[in-house]
Amino acid sequence: MKRFSITAIALACALAVAPALAAQPADAAAKPNLRSCYDGKCKFTFTKPVSFRVSAKYGSRKIRVSKVDAETVAVQTTSVRRVNGRVLMTGGGVNLGEGGRGSVGGLSFRVLSVTDRGATIRFTG
Repeated sequence: MKRFSITAIALACALAVAPALAAQPADAAAKPNLRSCYDGKCKFTFTKPVSFRVSAKYGSRKIRVSKVDAETVAVQTTSVRRVNGRVLMTGGGVNLGEGGRGSVGGLSFRVLSVTDRGATIRFTG
């Protein structure tokens, strides 16, 4: 009888802790994987401003995506190059609403949806 009660207590404790452990990986999965965007082709949802690197063939090395307001997404680029010993900084930006298509530095994208919490965007290279 003593073994049964110890087993029952251990099982009850394991069941009480299991929901908290199961919820933890879901939070980690919410972050977009931006390494897959290096080739200029990816789709992700963001809730905070994000930056990621892209291949030099797009003319810009770094892309920043953020929400401007409840209906608008901003995509900005920056690039730093050395030419004849001088440092040249170039960049550009586009603000689009839901369903909008744009291109920055040869990198095309489409804003799929914009919500109060965040937005979904697809880069097509």
